[in-house]
Amino acid sequence: MLKKFFKYIDIITVIAVLALVGIGLVSIANVLATPFDGTESTLADFTARLNFEYVEKQIVNFLVGLAAFLVLLILDYEYLKPIINYVYWANMVLLVILFLVDKTRGISGWFVFEAIDRAIQPAELGKITIIVMLAKVISEDMDNEGHLRSIKSIGKAVGLCLLPAILIYFQPDFGTMFVYLVILAVMLFTAKIAWGYIVAAVTGVLVIFPIAYFTILSDEQIKRIQVFLDPSKDPMGAGYNVIQSKISIGSGGFSGKGFFTTGTLAQLRFVPERHTDFIFSGIVEGLGFVGGTIIILLYFVLMFRWIWIAIKSKDVFGMCIVSGVTAMLMAHVFENIGMTIGLMPVTGIPLPFLSYGGSNLLTSMMGVGLVLNVWMRRPQKKL
Repeated sequence: MLKKFFKYIDIITVIAVLALVGIGLVSIANVLATPFDGTESTLADFTARLNFEYVEKQIVNFLVGLAAFLVLLILDYEYLKPIINYVYWANMVLLVILFLVDKTRGISGWFVFEAIDRAIQPAELGKITIIVMLAKVISEDMDNEGHLRSIKSIGKAVGLCLLPAILIYFQPDFGTMFVYLVILAVMLFTAKIAWGYIVAAVTGVLVIFPIAYFTILSDEQIKRIQVFLDPSKDPMGAGYNVIQSKISIGSGGFSGKGFFTTGTLAQLRFVPERHTDFIFSGIVEGLGFVGGTIIILLYFVLMFRWIWIAIKSKDVFGMCIVSGVTAMLMAHVFENIGMTIGLMPVTGIPLPFLSYGGSNLLTSMMGVGLVLNVWMRRPQKKL
């Protein structure tokens, strides 16, 4: 069984994911440590300054994600078709119920279980649901026509994605909504949708955005956009996170200050959300330009490898699933790293496999399970 497993599993994906998770655990321990002052001389002195609470929680998160990964790896992805409708609508119900519970960090996004000190974010898990749901709708049309041409199917796909996206918008969670829209766009592109629809969609966005800016967006949302364009407009408020993140990244230089060392801005808590949304800042501060480049290369390895897996899949359904998971990873990486260096607005979106958080790590591991499921069931060469 083990020989068969290693024969069909994609080792490149496994190595890249494990490397990212490992770097994430070390980074969480580093940025949450009590600041080192240079007087540490023994192993006990070093370990006394480390905060293992979140590292242990993240290990548990990974093990839960690993269990979900194995389930989705073993179960043939074709079996997801008959049940995905029920999962989709169950997820919609959870998103609606969220508005009836107390907000967490100003967002109606989590079910908090204080007894076990855990929280579940349905919008995160819904990313896998929407990927499989869209893959089912799109593949059914493509199997018949060769590409997505039916207005009914296109409208259905757009509607299925916009429904949760709108609910997430009102939480409000713009980062997660952005990921949903990227998933939709990439999967429609994968479905060889006519260029006329693409041009119409781009034109619609260009027309709607300025109208929304002056009529729909709240003062707080407009302020976020203005601060994104110029963080110095509110250096101690909305622009604080980006300014401190850029200072931290710049202080790392080419090779970094190193992990578990003195004088790091992340340990001194100058970088907000240093173990979650802004973990990339702490990593680059410690490992420098070299470390940041390695992180980005690992993500690119996953993206290009998954594009290859999508091309080699045995059917359109599998191809659409892999393209959706790739889009999810791409959106997270682009938005998260972009906001830490000031190229994207701050939306509170985690960095897959690296940021602390149970729901996102679970979702990411489920995505990996789906990708490898498709790869293991690809057409095999006859010996």
